[in-house]
Amino acid sequence: MAGGPLGRLLGGGRRDTDPTPAAASLPPGPLLPPPVVTLLGLAAALVVLGGLRTAQSVVAPVLLALVIAIAVHPVQAWLRARVPGWLALVVTLVVTYAFLTAFAGALTLSVLRFADQAGRYQAELNQLVQDAENLLREVGVDQEQIDAFVGGFDLNRIFDLALDVALTGFSVVSNLFFVLLLLFFLLIDAGGADDRMRAVAALRPRAAEALHSFTYGTRQYLVVTAVFGAVVAALDVVLLVVLGVPLPLLWGLLVFLASFVPTVGLIVGIVPPAVIALLDGGPVEALWVVVGFLVVNNVIDNFVKPKFVGDAVGISITLAFLSLVVWGFVLGPLGALLAIPATLLTRAVLLSPADPRHRWVTWLLADRAPTDEEVAATVAEARAAAGSGEDRPGSLPPAPGAAGVRGRARRSARSRRA
Repeated sequence: MAGGPLGRLLGGGRRDTDPTPAAASLPPGPLLPPPVVTLLGLAAALVVLGGLRTAQSVVAPVLLALVIAIAVHPVQAWLRARVPGWLALVVTLVVTYAFLTAFAGALTLSVLRFADQAGRYQAELNQLVQDAENLLREVGVDQEQIDAFVGGFDLNRIFDLALDVALTGFSVVSNLFFVLLLLFFLLIDAGGADDRMRAVAALRPRAAEALHSFTYGTRQYLVVTAVFGAVVAALDVVLLVVLGVPLPLLWGLLVFLASFVPTVGLIVGIVPPAVIALLDGGPVEALWVVVGFLVVNNVIDNFVKPKFVGDAVGISITLAFLSLVVWGFVLGPLGALLAIPATLLTRAVLLSPADPRHRWVTWLLADRAPTDEEVAATVAEARAAAGSGEDRPGSLPPAPGAAGVRGRARRSARSRRA
């Protein structure tokens, strides 16, 4: 009776605990198919980006303060090795605050000067539009099409755009106090950052390596961009002074800021001074501005910069442009300046280059293909990680390199022959 239907219903009787042969032969695998996991990841990314966009007034200044703290950390570490810690903190804060305040003041003053002098070009613009209208009429363009074309050249729209830029600058300056306050706490915590990172590396080496990759890449990008952006801006200012273009220092400051905007920074830096040169001196002067800017930027980017630095970011041009679009939409005006650091942070968190099993994704997003030695070393490292477990405490297994892989293959071949 115990083994009958009632016994089985009540849990009694003999239990068949042995799995069926079919169930026992099934290999372990993911719960969901990979395409479903991908779709869930994309949906989660959209939700996160929407939340960041909603909180952009807080997230953008926080990211800006973090990037500044990463940039000045080597200076603070150098001072701590030579003077007491409190003095190193005070000197770093004073220098950083002075630089940020001077930079914000120069930006605000330049925008106000541009807004103050922009009205004097109304007559020049009207004459230029009239000349263009006469030229179109001479080549046989209909008057209706001419009116539609000329209607787009309204200096009031340019004034509105300048006002929007000024208001954006003022909003950044208004957030400056919050950035400086947060930077104060970040620099205080940065005093023990190296010790904390060593502790993290002992327990989670790949997480520590991912964070190190983000900080190192961000710092290298900022230094390289700032140095060569300042050189390009100085040369452009000299060119504008020689040509007699008004407000050369403002355009030099714009060129320096635009150097931090990936892929389209050159266009952002060229268009405003070229338009002012066209209105102030005519088409020939505007042409000289465009040619001069293009020559200076291309010579610095293609011939001078590669001789001093290698790859400072490690992401492709397409990804840099998409970073500008996405982070500009999510974080607002500051997103354009923080596009590359934000992308480096996202890559470090989601696509850790320290994990060899996920390094293929970073290869797809990089600006160069990996070498055969890098591929061989990564394959060997991924096999070692798969055999030893994921991110166990201790140090990472060293990358064997191509020579190590070939040597191990030769030893295996000898053992098989024996």
